[in-house]
Amino acid sequence: MTVMGFVEEELAQMWAEILDVTGVTLASGWHALGGGPEAVRTLADRIGEELGARVEPEGLLDAATLEGMARLVRDAMAARNAAAKPAAAGPAGPRAGARPERPALSFAQQRLWFMQQIDPDTTLYNVPTVLRLRGDLDHGRLGRALAALVARHEVLRTTYETASGIPHQVVAAPGEVALPYTDLIGKGEPAAEAARITAEVGARVFDLAVGPPLRAHLLRLGSDEHHLVVTFHHIAIDGWSVEIFFRELGELYGGADAGSGPALQYADYAVWQRDWLQGDTLDDLTAHWRAVLGDDPQALAVPTDHPRPTYRSFRGAVVTRELGPELTAQLREFGRGERATLNMTLLAGFQALLAGWSGTDDVTVGTPVAGRTRPELQELLGCLINMVPVRVGLGGDPGFRGLLARTRTALLDASAHQELPFDKLVEALVSRRSRDFLPVFRVMFSFLKEQSTPLFSGLDHCSLDLTGPQDTAKYDLSLYAQESGAGVALTLEYDTDLFGPETPAALLAAYEQTLHDAITFPDRPVLDLAAVRFRVSGFERNTHRDS
Repeated sequence: MTVMGFVEEELAQMWAEILDVTGVTLASGWHALGGGPEAVRTLADRIGEELGARVEPEGLLDAATLEGMARLVRDAMAARNAAAKPAAAGPAGPRAGARPERPALSFAQQRLWFMQQIDPDTTLYNVPTVLRLRGDLDHGRLGRALAALVARHEVLRTTYETASGIPHQVVAAPGEVALPYTDLIGKGEPAAEAARITAEVGARVFDLAVGPPLRAHLLRLGSDEHHLVVTFHHIAIDGWSVEIFFRELGELYGGADAGSGPALQYADYAVWQRDWLQGDTLDDLTAHWRAVLGDDPQALAVPTDHPRPTYRSFRGAVVTRELGPELTAQLREFGRGERATLNMTLLAGFQALLAGWSGTDDVTVGTPVAGRTRPELQELLGCLINMVPVRVGLGGDPGFRGLLARTRTALLDASAHQELPFDKLVEALVSRRSRDFLPVFRVMFSFLKEQSTPLFSGLDHCSLDLTGPQDTAKYDLSLYAQESGAGVALTLEYDTDLFGPETPAALLAAYEQTLHDAITFPDRPVLDLAAVRFRVSGFERNTHRDS
């Protein structure tokens, strides 16, 4: 099963509105939720109008589930894009096949590799995970499953060497995968010792030219309690891939046939991406983003507690807050009436708050996109994630209803043009004299669906912890909004060189109030909302702005 992406979220919203239901998931069935031929014709019309994809109602009925329909829509979108510019289409899509002797890195990998070379001791791009397992775990079986999983996916056994200063991929043959084991039973505080070892494993620096881009460690905390600690380097993984990794690990532990691995491997994708993203394709994407952002787009300058240092330390911290079930339900209901997802509604509220706080009517926020716009990329393990700017203007004093419509349009447009790597966007639009470490945007927003739980045969309980260290910051501010039961868990990561702890905590409180007021008074100008005015007046003193 795939993870909820842009197309799936849009379809789920359409299902909810057309069928008047809630809680639509990938496995939901059209017929089971009361959908029939008449309703599916409405759905097909909506897909054509909002996603620009032509699908036949009969095909949607045959697809039956949300996941099946999403696959159909993605195929239709890919066919539309290929037909639009047949002469410049280039490779139809990534395919397994002959590769150069030294396959190039993808654009995402190239940036991560470059950042690691700038600071070889950085752990900023480590991705630590902890799988908590309860039950009668078979250690040997788990080790064999891990080895089989690494054998299936080349990117997990790839190192990165250079020739004449240019990096390339080196795929190692399948082999043994180290799984150190530490028994903590008998220790005074097994949980504290497990946390210490987990932090230690997560903080080890990866040498991308020598070692594989993951390391694992199995901890035993009790007779039936284990933690599998797996740390990846971001060059080999993204959030979507983490779910694939642990899902497949559970399947292999349960006895699934590992086979010879997927036909399409990440190196195939990297080679295809570089062949495809050139000529008219690159020119068209660049022209689109130039029309959206202009030349030399300026990052949003939010008020800070301290002057911006000359060099970034990447030191950070987090504050958290929960949006309760009642407010979350109201936000969903309001968004549904405006044909907007919860993601769009939360982003619009954040943009309103940032505009009021910063005293501007032009807000650009970065947001991650999966980069899996083609059906063959849905199950590919590797780093495909990209960052896209979402620019929204608040000229004309829109109410929240109007702002949400603008945010929806901007987010859909960004998602539709997500295949231009962010570094290529910067290279094309930002002059060298204007570049700093965070060009285009310094504030990030990420909406996360509730995390799925891996299944391990014979075990009583499994849960995946992706929290990781909370002492770094890639941007000035990064707001993560994750579905959590009937509510939403908010985590605001902030740069401690710029902010003290009081400001981010107050910002989250103002954000919750902004959301409440925005849907209560949706036609009142958003910049007149009390919470937004509070943020402006609250930072008139002792604040610094970039010149």
